Amino acid sequence: MKKIFTVVMAVAFAFSVAGFAVAADNAAKPAKAAEKAATSAEKSATSAEKSAVSAEKSATDAKKAAKKAKATQVTGTVEAVDAAAGTFTVKGKKGNVDLKAGDKVKLADVKVGDKVVVKHADGTASSVKAVKAAKVAKKAAKAAEKSADAAEKSADAAAKSAADAKKAAPAPAPVKK
Repeated sequence: MKKIFTVVMAVAFAFSVAGFAVAADNAAKPAKAAEKAATSAEKSATSAEKSAVSAEKSATDAKKAAKKAKATQVTGTVEAVDAAAGTFTVKGKKGNVDLKAGDKVKLADVKVGDKVVVKHADGTASSVKAVKAAKVAKKAAKAAEKSADAAEKSADAAAKSAADAKKAAPAPAPVKK
């Protein structure tokens, strides 16, 4: 009986030692899990920092792209002006262009029917200048000068042609009395 009792006590002791070992192992697992969580938190913080830097770079690139937006120019007639909303419409060769007035543009000076030259990018006008009547008058004067030169050349050619015709015609016969 002593042997059986000794064997049972040995098995009980083995189970108790094994139980402590399992409990200690389970206690170590949360520590390892916490360690892993801390490591992954550091990684995600690092990736968040990288993401923030990346987002900042892309925002800076977007601003640069907005600044570098190609400015275009439209020459035409003002079709509509809404000074309160800060918008206007210019009818050019390629159709109507709806624009928003930029910081330096004064819509109070712009009237419907005005001929203007507008520089704009991305739907916002950076400058609006009226086409001066002097430029239009200069163009008309140049056109009139060209047509006057052409008329003068034509008259010279006609006179020369008449002179050539006079030389080629036979002299009139003398008249007898």
